[in-house]
Amino acid sequence: MKSDDDGTVSSWLSTPPLRTSVAQAPMMTHEQYVDMLIDTSFREAAEMESGFMVWCAQHVPIWRKLGHDETWIRLRVATAQRTHGLHRTLKEQGLTILQMRDELHKQYSSQSELYNLAQERARSCPGLLRYRGTMADLLHRSMLRVMVYETDKLAYEQYCRKYGLPTPRADKGFCEQPDAVRVIRDLSTVEELEEALAMSTFLLHLFDEPERLTAHAIASRMETYGKHRRTTFLATYGYLPEDSAVPYIPVTVDGPQDHQRYYAKEYPT
Repeated sequence: MKSDDDGTVSSWLSTPPLRTSVAQAPMMTHEQYVDMLIDTSFREAAEMESGFMVWCAQHVPIWRKLGHDETWIRLRVATAQRTHGLHRTLKEQGLTILQMRDELHKQYSSQSELYNLAQERARSCPGLLRYRGTMADLLHRSMLRVMVYETDKLAYEQYCRKYGLPTPRADKGFCEQPDAVRVIRDLSTVEELEEALAMSTFLLHLFDEPERLTAHAIASRMETYGKHRRTTFLATYGYLPEDSAVPYIPVTVDGPQDHQRYYAKEYPT
């Protein structure tokens, strides 16, 4: 966006990082651990198409380096192998991503061995179960993704009206700018999207104010509010937004998307 004095309104994403020590992120609950395994299983099912032994050779050394013992690793490999077969069966049945998640949840929820072993190991290696955001709740992510998009759209329309610019046509789709922000949001956790919605809502309120703010004033207020949100986020979750996990399944304004098709479109080789 450009203001009447042609200054750029800075994005909340560019807010400078806090100079503070990061508190310990909370430990995953069993339910959160199950959700993490389900999200990971989609990636692993695709990777295993190139060969089971190749997949093992890629992942087992990483797990050992992270501190997992051999019992956990053997169980993890066996679980991934079973899940790969289930993924194939569910795909052949024509299930959607959400329906597949429901079926996978039934399988993982009844198996607590992996979580129990990880919990035991986490006593000496706490990082193994550190929580980094909600990736698996696709319905919640979808709802928030649409809300962020619609709030940004309203803010831009209000900006155009306030600063005498042509209002976007109703039949023309709104494009989030810069384009990288759209991709970041498609691959954001619930917590990150809640922050994005808060920032977009705050920007909309600024354009609703009676006075006509300059670009500098808008940028300054956004930066101040962004720092406040980051401080609150850190105190609440024990990590900063940029340290969040990256969901395997993208969620756009049109809903959950196939990982491989999405990446082929957004990152063509």
